[in-house]
Amino acid sequence: MTEAISLVDAKQENDREPGQGSGQQPPKASWLPMAAVGVAQLMVMLDSTVVNVALPSIGSDLPADQTALQWTISAYVLMYGSLLLFGGRVADVIGRRRSFLSGLGLFAVASILCGAAGNQELLIAGRVLQGLGAAVLSAAALSIVVTVYQNEEQRKAALATWSGLGVIGAILGAVLGGLIVSAASWRWAFLINIPITLASGIIGLRSLAPMRSDVRRPLRLPTAFLATLGLACLSFGLIRLHDGMTSPTAWISMGLSVVLLAIVAVTELGKSDPLLPLHLLRIPTYWLSSLGLLLAAIVMMGSSYLASNYFQGAHDMSAFATGLSMLPMGLAALVFATVVPNLIAKVGPGGTYLIGALTQIAGAAVLVTGPSSTVVAILALTVIGAGLPTCFVPLYGIGTAHVRPEESGVGSGLLNTFNESGAALGIAVIGTVLAASVDGELKSGTAAPEAMTTGVGNGFIAVGICAALAACIAVGLHRLTRAAQAGAQTTES
Repeated sequence: MTEAISLVDAKQENDREPGQGSGQQPPKASWLPMAAVGVAQLMVMLDSTVVNVALPSIGSDLPADQTALQWTISAYVLMYGSLLLFGGRVADVIGRRRSFLSGLGLFAVASILCGAAGNQELLIAGRVLQGLGAAVLSAAALSIVVTVYQNEEQRKAALATWSGLGVIGAILGAVLGGLIVSAASWRWAFLINIPITLASGIIGLRSLAPMRSDVRRPLRLPTAFLATLGLACLSFGLIRLHDGMTSPTAWISMGLSVVLLAIVAVTELGKSDPLLPLHLLRIPTYWLSSLGLLLAAIVMMGSSYLASNYFQGAHDMSAFATGLSMLPMGLAALVFATVVPNLIAKVGPGGTYLIGALTQIAGAAVLVTGPSSTVVAILALTVIGAGLPTCFVPLYGIGTAHVRPEESGVGSGLLNTFNESGAALGIAVIGTVLAASVDGELKSGTAAPEAMTTGVGNGFIAVGICAALAACIAVGLHRLTRAAQAGAQTTES
């Protein structure tokens, strides 16, 4: 199907991958590179959520005030989201192995700084460095997957694994965070990264080729600075939306982001070696996949955020019990990630994505009612978890099908930027809906647990709307990929 998708847009600036249409598949590559980047991606996504349940312990132990605790999360999101595109450029220019290992090393050092932090300032500084390392290694990781696995069957399996590990890491972060805080110390939520980075680094050194460009290419630092600043303003604006949808700081920041990114877009037009691959956004399946990733991230992070508040706020569960209650959601994502390649082979990537979106609508519909039973809530979250890999895997597959090897860094970085922006947007918008609903209920005299249940139900209305929009995109992608397949069959005959 990757080949069929590329045939649709073969006339658009040579976006077909090398070797397609020749009738011969490239040989299969070793799975060791996948092990290196997969473990790293699991760790990066796990660190985006593992800290959430540790915040009360961090606040009392350091000590740290509420603003510092908020920036313990926001600093990571800000750096990660704003530097993904530049991280992809770095991978394209200096080589994917060097970029991946550099990001991995920086992430390890930052994790030690976080784990050993004696005050809130050092903790926030460590989280900033973690976000920087995560952006560099994550952009390089997806670029490595796209570059190494050229065999169509193996590439689908590799993308399924990479996407599935990201989803599982984000969900299981809450489980692991609760376990670590209960059994040891919040510091081990960071220090546990050290053996993981060592394992990933050793495997990477042994299995990854340099994957450097044969042509000397500049980093394009002036343009990179503007692009990074624009994405940073976007991330910061989304973070400040946590203060409310009417926050002037949030809207000013996002308005500045639009201006800066527009300047970058104008300067990049006509460039033969662009930092921002605008030609990819002219391909219908690529930009639809990008929007789909944004919506999928909103559903994933929004559902996880609402579930955590529901179990702790409506049922007074501990951090560890909350994590265990969310474990079936992660296990469902793990199980369904293994069957997605076969599902894509049967109904196509667009059809698989549609199944995932409809599954998420069904799960959100149950949670909209604000069930009083935790069992019902866990089952509904499990349904949503099952739908996550059936969204992420085909979307990454469709999107990366148009990325040439020499631009796999920036092409992958752009897809990841949409994904990370969706995660930040999901927490901002759905968190605002939850807070406003709970405040309204409390002011009307409703007891706190019932107010939280109602607020979570309203939050899942927003999740359901996003899943419905995703279903509309899935219909469009299904039509485009089916037309591509029919065109490919006609060409072969």
